[in-house]
Amino acid sequence: MEAEAKGKLTDFDRRLHAQLQPFLDAGLLTQVPNKWQITQGACQMAPYVVFPDDDDAERYKGAPMGHPILRTPLVLYYVGLDHFHIGSGLGARKKSIIKHLNIVHHQEMPDYDLQLLQLHEDGLDQLARYTKELDNRKAKQSIKRDKRLIDKVLPNARHYRNEILKTGGFIDRARRLDYTPDSQIPSFLRAEFFSLVRFLEWCNSLPAHTPALQKPWALLRHVGTIFRKG
Repeated sequence: MEAEAKGKLTDFDRRLHAQLQPFLDAGLLTQVPNKWQITQGACQMAPYVVFPDDDDAERYKGAPMGHPILRTPLVLYYVGLDHFHIGSGLGARKKSIIKHLNIVHHQEMPDYDLQLLQLHEDGLDQLARYTKELDNRKAKQSIKRDKRLIDKVLPNARHYRNEILKTGGFIDRARRLDYTPDSQIPSFLRAEFFSLVRFLEWCNSLPAHTPALQKPWALLRHVGTIFRKG
């Protein structure tokens, strides 16, 4: 914490460090990158978030509104404007992350979103309560509307919710900080974008400081990485 001793840590740095302390204590993250490093990383990751993954058609096959063109307006309506929060996700609201986890199909455990949720107090507990309520026949009408919308976007949505809730499922594993090993990350995905702690650890390798006049060009180069790598 040399930077802190010199009084160089911002409120953002201190708040993020406090939120990430469980991951630091567990050895999943060695240090917290600064805001500029995270901004660079978010710009490089953004295009990968916008463009559908190679397994997109497989994940949504059979859903009435599973095609990206059809489902995107529904997801936006359901999640809200945080759906456009395509950078690091650190500014997303807890409610938005919970809804995202229930309407976006993940082939593997959604490490990134679960770790984002763990930065929020009671995040995993609220995810469990909301996900259970979606299949409660006595749920209030707003929850029933949410379920009808989700069921249009996800194939076999109830089975997917069970993956979130079951013993040894997504929530259970996240509580134990038991995340996807490198060997199980699909080869067509960039591992550094698969989880929040991987992303932040990778951000530590990016320049910590860049002259102000060079920052716009630096960010453009990061956004263009996806095209240079095909």
